[in-house]
Amino acid sequence: MARLSHRTLIVSSVLAVLTAGSITSAAAAEGFTEYQLANHNANLKKAIENKIEKKSLKFGMIKFIDCVPIVAAKELGYFAEEGLNVAIEVQPSWKHVQDRVISGELDGSHMLYGHPIAATLGYGVAATEVIAPYNMSINGMGISISNEVWKQMAAKDTRLKTPGYTMPVTAETLKQIAPTYKASGEPLKFFMTFPVGSHNFNLRYWLAAGGVMPGFYAGMAGSPGTDQGDVVLQVNPPPLMVSAMNQNNCQGFCVGEPWNMQMTIKEQTGRLAIPSQYIFNGSPDKVFGITKKFLAENPNATRAIVRSLIRAGRWLDEAPENRKLAAEMLANKAYIGAQPEILAESMMGSLVYNMDGGKADRRPEPDFNIFYKKYASVPLHSHAVWCLTQMRRWNMIAENKPDAWYQETAAKVFRTDIYREAFASLEKEGLVKADELPEKDELSYPAEAFIDKIAFDPSKPNEYLTKFPIGKK
Repeated sequence: MARLSHRTLIVSSVLAVLTAGSITSAAAAEGFTEYQLANHNANLKKAIENKIEKKSLKFGMIKFIDCVPIVAAKELGYFAEEGLNVAIEVQPSWKHVQDRVISGELDGSHMLYGHPIAATLGYGVAATEVIAPYNMSINGMGISISNEVWKQMAAKDTRLKTPGYTMPVTAETLKQIAPTYKASGEPLKFFMTFPVGSHNFNLRYWLAAGGVMPGFYAGMAGSPGTDQGDVVLQVNPPPLMVSAMNQNNCQGFCVGEPWNMQMTIKEQTGRLAIPSQYIFNGSPDKVFGITKKFLAENPNATRAIVRSLIRAGRWLDEAPENRKLAAEMLANKAYIGAQPEILAESMMGSLVYNMDGGKADRRPEPDFNIFYKKYASVPLHSHAVWCLTQMRRWNMIAENKPDAWYQETAAKVFRTDIYREAFASLEKEGLVKADELPEKDELSYPAEAFIDKIAFDPSKPNEYLTKFPIGKK
């Protein structure tokens, strides 16, 4: 922790980055320092005192900004303080993450919030109980559109021609464009990162709210998910989204950062159409996942992991200078390896929607990346119930289930009990505050949280499903 106390963090330089016309300006580059990886020694005394079963652990991550609680917990020494020696290994795709957590090659990983649910239900894999004792982030996704399709959208809605147009941008203009593409034999193609992932569900939600049918799946066995669709949605690894847009292999994608900003600011072959907080403000995104087998064999290690992650998430939301340092951490080639200027956009509370003649349409978006505030790190049962409703809506779950099934499945997979136990121990040490934890494990979301103004009550999932004009009934 000495590194932090002796580090010069110039907030004015950060503000210059956020307001600069070009992200590649020399002034922006001067605001960041090359991060040198920390080397913390695990506290063996603490490991013995707390009876840590497995001290050396390997965690996975995908190159997304929202992996940062794991990275920060390692780099700040939180894992080491708990007696844990953690190695973090970048994974090439979400399929690799799922398979390697299930096989035990990874002790735990940064995961899509639908991963533990799908694995437990047996969606596309042999059923394996995977749990989420920690929620890594809420919001944090964006839908980007190619320049050509955006021009067509702007021709239908002229307000889109002028920078600074208001949010949300709906998919209603795509509803008018999609039939022409489909009739030509080349339907509009959108990429997302994994069928049971937050990117797929948010993209589908946005399209359907605008009257565009994204297509149904064929039950638990999996399928392309294009049945009856007006457009085609396909899986593509996050780091390949930008190259796909550059090569005209898609007309849009939904992905987390830094890939929307990489495309919008650097490549300029498309633009950010809508950040996910304008689709579902409070949307679950990523979790930390482990198998139930790992928990059974390592309950004390699991508690130590969750304690470390809670501290990291809290640190991330405490101060702008923490976010700046986190962007520098992620820029290291051991993690994401992107320019810190690109990483810092959303991390520091702004997004560039487009580069118009070299001038950035940059807007403050403080709710884009949230790691701890608004109960963002709690694995709420309502997150799991919402995921299950979307799986049913798009026929991943091919039959209706009673409300109780949604509640039981949510409680089995999203383990707030583990989180609450770890939180309570941190509270005793004065490291967290009681009002930072919700009273209940489920939260309802008002109509204003959604682009289509349909409120979500997790206690009534079947009633919720009947309210969508597009979706399985």
